[in-house]
Amino acid sequence: MDSLLTSFDYTFEESRKLFEKITLIHNDQNLQGFISDIGMSSGDYLNFQIPDNLVVIGDLHGDFTSLKKIMNKITYKEYLETESNILIFLGDYVDRGKYSLEVLLSLCSIKSQFPNNMFMLRGNHEAYHRFPFSAFDFLSDLHKKFGSSAQTLYSNTIIPFFDSLSSICEINGFGLLVHGGLPIIEDVEFFKNYKFRLSDMKSDEELLEEFLWNDPREFTDRNWQASNRGLGKYFGINITKNWLNHTNTKLIIRGHEPCMGYKFNHENKVLTLFSSKDPYPKFESAYLQISKKQIESLNLTADIKKFVHGVEDVF
Repeated sequence: MDSLLTSFDYTFEESRKLFEKITLIHNDQNLQGFISDIGMSSGDYLNFQIPDNLVVIGDLHGDFTSLKKIMNKITYKEYLETESNILIFLGDYVDRGKYSLEVLLSLCSIKSQFPNNMFMLRGNHEAYHRFPFSAFDFLSDLHKKFGSSAQTLYSNTIIPFFDSLSSICEINGFGLLVHGGLPIIEDVEFFKNYKFRLSDMKSDEELLEEFLWNDPREFTDRNWQASNRGLGKYFGINITKNWLNHTNTKLIIRGHEPCMGYKFNHENKVLTLFSSKDPYPKFESAYLQISKKQIESLNLTADIKKFVHGVEDVF
């Protein structure tokens, strides 16, 4: 894991160059369209055939310890040497924890080495400049690290990097991966060309906000209501069923909510993964690791909990 530890020693210039490199990789992948034999990228939308192996990691929030443990457990270098193995992070890499910059640089380093099968989705904490909120402390962390140069790095380099991150990933016939939740779609025409609509969410403020901020709730008398977060909405099971039916998928995998590593909502059709422990000592951290054979043999979506692993081996 020494290569991850080097993120603690990055200078201002090394950090800037790495963020710019990954932004270029994202832009090139979007321009080319096809990433690999099983994947394609179009702006905010990623799409894959079912990979040979899949690892999904939830919110990290500057928790370098949990990141290091998970990377150790999956032996990430050997795992990512095969392009049909996919590693996806669900967003919220910064804020709350002690090592936001180091987590972000570590992930960018992995992306630099394995650009075609390691992917970072965007969390609401990577969109503060679009949807401000009170708990954003990443910029102050940058000031502690780089002093007066921090604002320039953030404005000129990190914001374009955040804007280059995708906001949704579809794995054909299996699942939709997002950070927050599912938008409330009332236009029946939306799903006739949904992949195109999802490729450019930066021009659709409401759609992007709901993907980054929405949460599932067990409503029985409504489809949605305003969120207590002040941004986004709470969505009910009918919204989940609508998205799954129209995209021919079985499961929503998302992060955004601290929990005991994982939780289910909506008749086990929504799986929340949370992978940050240090900033949330009352909760646990976990990740998903599952093979193509295991995905294809799933009878019920609840069975996927067999493939959720606790970082502290508590599950």
